Amino acid sequence: MLVKEVMTRDLIVIDKDASLSFAIDLMVKNRVSRLLVLNEGRLVGILTERDILDRLGSSRLGALQASSIHVSSAMTPNPITVTPQSDIVDAARTMLEKRISGLPVMDKEELMGLVTKSTMTKLCAKVKSITVSQLMTPNPITIPPYERITNARRIMLEKRISSLPVIEEGRLVGLITEGMIARYLAEFRDSVPEKYQTTRIKQIEVSNVMRKISPLHPDEKLSSAVEKFNKEKIKASPVVSKEGRLVGIITKTDFTRLVANKFSLP
Repeated sequence: MLVKEVMTRDLIVIDKDASLSFAIDLMVKNRVSRLLVLNEGRLVGILTERDILDRLGSSRLGALQASSIHVSSAMTPNPITVTPQSDIVDAARTMLEKRISGLPVMDKEELMGLVTKSTMTKLCAKVKSITVSQLMTPNPITIPPYERITNARRIMLEKRISSLPVIEEGRLVGLITEGMIARYLAEFRDSVPEKYQTTRIKQIEVSNVMRKISPLHPDEKLSSAVEKFNKEKIKASPVVSKEGRLVGIITKTDFTRLVANKFSLP
């Protein structure tokens, strides 16, 4: 299967001189987690939720507002690309090896499309024989609701993960993602006076940012998981046993790994 057969052609782009506030609004409006960055119509970078989280959470910025920070200062320049003729399995392997979530599709100098881990997830809808428990990551890193979001951000960046199940007294109470934190920090920087920011940001708990999410169950078919991901536009789902115990998490990275292995389990 070639990249050109499955790539997204409806591209969400942004100018390198736009603000991070505008970038976040664009992501929320279009329900995407990355933007292609252009300069005079030419691709110069890619901006992800992780890039924004890293930039807004940096102490180097002081109390600079998200509306005052340019996309060019947060984006990843010169992104890795593929061609329309690239094999989709090779594209999946590139994402895993380079730890990236999206690949612009270029035909010489022309931007043609985009393939992402969402693309890989949708491709797994045809897999009928695999269950959630066979693909999920068991024993995921978790965080309690009373923990600070600054610690949640640190864990995500250090472990290079994008989602944390929120557990209280052994029960799943929500999910927090890098996108949730990035959007919260942008609003925080734009609304809280500079002199209060350092103190207040240390007081923000995970419970203020997390969202409740209906989990998947270990024995569900993978096709059901794909349907949930596509319908709810999520990047991860906790997996909970019949007894209500968290047993794993399934992410778009897991689906991408399946594609990279030619739709077979290792």
